[in-house]
Order: sequence, then structure tokens, then C-alpha cells
Amino acid sequence: MSGVITLYAVVLLGCLGALPGHIAAVRTLQDGATMDLPKREICTNTCSKARNGVCEEGRPGRAQVNAPYLMAYCDLGTDCEDCGPWVTTATKVPWEDPARVGPVRLLQSKDVQVRVRAAAVPPAIGFNFAYTDPKADYDVSYHMDTAGMVEAGITAIAYKLLEGRCNRADGRRELFVDVGANFGWFAILAAKLGCRVVAYEPVPLFHAFFEYSVHLNDLTSLIDIRPLVVSHESGKTLKMVVPARGIWGTAGIDGLNIDPAIQSTQESIEVASVRLEDEVKEDVLLLKVDVEGWEWAVMRGAAGLLKKYQVENVVMEYSPGVPERHFKFDDMAATPTMLADLISLYGFRIGHIGDAGKHNNGGWEADLPVLPEIKLDNLKYDIEDVKRWREATLACPVPQELQSYPMWAVCGGVPEGLNPRSLRSEIGHNTNIWASKGKGLSEGFLKVQGVAGILEPSDPATKYFQTNANNFGMGSRPCSLLEPLVQVKHRCKCTNPKICGEEEALALKLSNEGKLPQNYVLP
Repeated sequence: MSGVITLYAVVLLGCLGALPGHIAAVRTLQDGATMDLPKREICTNTCSKARNGVCEEGRPGRAQVNAPYLMAYCDLGTDCEDCGPWVTTATKVPWEDPARVGPVRLLQSKDVQVRVRAAAVPPAIGFNFAYTDPKADYDVSYHMDTAGMVEAGITAIAYKLLEGRCNRADGRRELFVDVGANFGWFAILAAKLGCRVVAYEPVPLFHAFFEYSVHLNDLTSLIDIRPLVVSHESGKTLKMVVPARGIWGTAGIDGLNIDPAIQSTQESIEVASVRLEDEVKEDVLLLKVDVEGWEWAVMRGAAGLLKKYQVENVVMEYSPGVPERHFKFDDMAATPTMLADLISLYGFRIGHIGDAGKHNNGGWEADLPVLPEIKLDNLKYDIEDVKRWREATLACPVPQELQSYPMWAVCGGVPEGLNPRSLRSEIGHNTNIWASKGKGLSEGFLKVQGVAGILEPSDPATKYFQTNANNFGMGSRPCSLLEPLVQVKHRCKCTNPKICGEEEALALKLSNEGKLPQNYVLP
């Protein structure tokens, strides 16, 4: 990618040196996508910290600063005495009017810290990214602060899919759609690779970080941020709940995915909803969805888009544990049905990235990992398990011979009581999937091998113990790390016969006799 890079002597500390393609400096970049647009300088000096000798805009200033990151206390162009004029191609900068609150000023008013550092990406697409104190946000900000990157495994997939493909032969740009953009990591990555971006982020806190980073990298001509909830219904007002501490990214509809174990104040907001099929009416190279259990609603509202246009790839956080936590059975059923529809109605093949897999990046030039495939043969069990759960027959009744063992005292239980041939059987709370078709498959971007599930869908009803290569039991819990008391229920071989030997023998016997209800096999 063409562009002019001005490198400032601001050395990043920490553990960046171990990362592939890291950038050891904060940079001001003029991207090739904006080089031909008119530029203008903005210089208001209206920030309360202006003219104190230190650039407070989160960009290098006249004074050298040696730090792992820069701090932003002022909006861009409001401390130019110390930072130098801010040069932008943006045609509209709301906070040029001092009466308008800019993103940094908004975050400052909420006592939210703004840190800025260079992203650990290949130099040709280098950008700076804003985040907060990782002690407040354990997820995006923690990973950005320690590694300079967010969800390295998903980032690698997005990079491979978009690199060299954003600019069409006819001069137009491919489209990346980001639903649940959060601080905007993937949207900015896509824009730096040359794609147009439509991004949805309704949480004002996240929107402010995102907006700041877009302007900091001068990408307003490529990124359209929409402060709306994407759903299966348009014109509704939905409540979102945002935690003040913990994993900020768990903000979502009705706060359904906020961890109740983390003590934190919460903010409720009301946001208008839209459907993707009404918003996007063209081909999409990559659709990213990360909405804390609301995936089924997003995809249901995208039916028209999926039918009428080519959506080549969908990368999605898949969160069955969210509706399960609240016994929302309709949403529970809609969640695996969504994946089944992607396969049967829209022609996708789906690879299972996994939860840990979203953080695994073997390097920018490395091949993407081969993923186990999620098939209809898995999903029919997910759908059936929800039906049985609703009817209180999931893994019920427990054979009388096993009821004296603690793990078998009551029936049901997730993941232990699920059918081991289901996708859900190898998920803790949520996971990540990649659905692809068209060039995404024919050009070999998505590679799949084997099938998801703790057992193979083709395994007979008499098989009980897992035999997968990773030695994972139910919920992908490593058998080697489980206590003997819980091993058998997780379909792991007993390692201490004194504790679980009799239980193991009984489970095998009852399985062979067809008396374990969770061992059912569908035609």
C-alpha cells in the first residue's frame, strides 16, 4: 500500500519485541486511501490543557516522550500549540465548534482514561489505536496494552481475507461490515487494507474511542460508524447495559452477558434498532458479528442481504451460553438454527475457530490453521438438546445405578448432559466461527478437516468415552486437568480407579445397554 510514514522517536516498551511485525513507535500516517483528498489544518487550542508544553492529543508533539503509550486528554486539533496543527481530510469535525463535545472530551467527562499506542501490525498498514486502562477493561484494552493487538487469531483471518482484495479491478472498494465494532479494531484494520467499512456500535463509550481512532488515522472517508443496534426488527427501541468494570465488551441487549461475579456499576442506554437487509444492499467481502448472544437476531435480520447479495465470509462470536444463562428457550433454539440456515439455505461451510483460537496468530505470512468443520450432523443435536432442555428431559432420567455418584445426582447439566455429537458439547460459554463460500472456499482461505463435537456424529450410540486428538472432554475441558471425581461425566477415562473406577465401569455398561439418555443418536 502506498503512503507516507513519518516516524517519531517514541519508543514503545513492554513485550512488543516478541510479536511478529510489531511497530516500535507511535506514528502519524497518511494512508494512500486519503492522499488525493483535500487536506486542511485544524488548530483551536480550546482544550483546558492546551499550551502546557506537552501534547495532550494522543499524538507525538513538539516535546519527545518516552513511554509505552501516549495519553489523550484533548481532542485532535484542540492543543496544536503543543502538538502542532492537526492535518485531516475529514470534511466534518464536530468539535471544531467548541460547543460540541468531542470523543476525548466525552471520555474525560466520565473519568475514562484514553491511551494510544501503535498497533502490532505489518508496517505497510500501521495505525495507532485508542483504548483504556486495562485494569478497568480486562479484554480489548488488556490485549492492546500488552500485545498491541486485539484477538490475534481473528485478526489473522481478517488480514488474510482482506489483504490485496479490498480494491476491485473497476476501482471500487470491497465492503467490510462490522456489527458490534466495540473500539473499532477490525474496522480500522479493514480500512487500512483499503476496504470501505460500515460499522455498528451503539455504546457511546465505545463509539467515542472508535471515532477518535478513525480521526487519528484519517480514515473518515472509508469508515461509516452508525450508533445503532442491529436486530431482526427495525424501528424498535432496545435497552443495552454497559458495565463500568470487567470485560467492557460484554455490554449487550438487557445486559444478558455481563458477568454477575464482577462487582461493577452499570449504565443502561436505549438505542434504536435496524435490520442489515435494510441497511446494506450490496456484496460484502466480510461480515463480522460480535454481539454477546444477539447473533441470531442480527442474522435473522440479514436474511434479505444473504439471499440477494454475495456475502463471502462471516466471522462471528457464537454465544449459546448467553440465552442459556437466562433460560430464554426461543433464543436458545434460534442460535444453532442460525448456523444450520447458513449451511442449508445460503451455501456456507463453517469452520470452528474456538475460544482459545481467537488469540492464536502464527505470524502475518503463516498459513491459517485448518479448522474442524461444523456440519448439519452436529447442529441437529444442538437443536434437539434445546428441545429436550425445554421439556426437562435433557439427560433425564438418570439411571438408578448412577444416582449415588455426585456428578449424576441430578439429570441435565451443561455441558455434561449434552449430546457429545453436538457443537455445543465442545463449547464452554461461547466460541468463534468462520463461515465462508464463493472465493473464500475456492481460493482456499477457509480450510476444514474433521468434524466438530466431542464424539463424531457417526459414532454409535454405544460409544461413551471421547477419543478426540486433543483429549478434550465435554465443554472442551482437558481430560488431563480434570479431577477424577468429574472425569467420567465429562467422558474422560478415569485416572484414579479408587475414586472413579466403579463409576466408569457402570457408565460403559449402561451405555452399551442403551440406558444413557444423553447418548441418543438421531437419523
